[in-house]
Amino acid sequence: MQQRDEIKAWAYARDFGVSPAVLICQMTELLGEAERQGIQTVGASQDMSSGKALDRMGLKEALRAVRRQYANAILVHDVRRLSEDKATLLRILEILQDNNAVLLCTAEDAYTALRSMGLSQQLYQRSFSTGMGLPWLRK
Repeated sequence: MQQRDEIKAWAYARDFGVSPAVLICQMTELLGEAERQGIQTVGASQDMSSGKALDRMGLKEALRAVRRQYANAILVHDVRRLSEDKATLLRILEILQDNNAVLLCTAEDAYTALRSMGLSQQLYQRSFSTGMGLPWLRK
């Protein structure tokens, strides 16, 4: 698991059915919060789409940065910015886990949110069976 001072985060914003200006504002707030928290950002991308599929250009760019070890975290406002669909969200988190990367949220604790969605136990079990770290940092 990464330590907060070792984080190189990729900022990711997503919303559906909003104007580009709203999405730009969301990203500006996300980057501002990252700066306030002292989180180093190495890139940013966004999508104006449903979060139900993995096939989103901005998400692909974020995950590519993680796979290439350019980033070791994805920074979002909240967990649901990655996906509202549990299966899709779980797949994204498995990709982070496979690449020793973590999810950081500016508006909530990622572990608490994943626990309330019923996903943390699956990720704990996967961590235990694979020997990989957990895809979140505890506050």
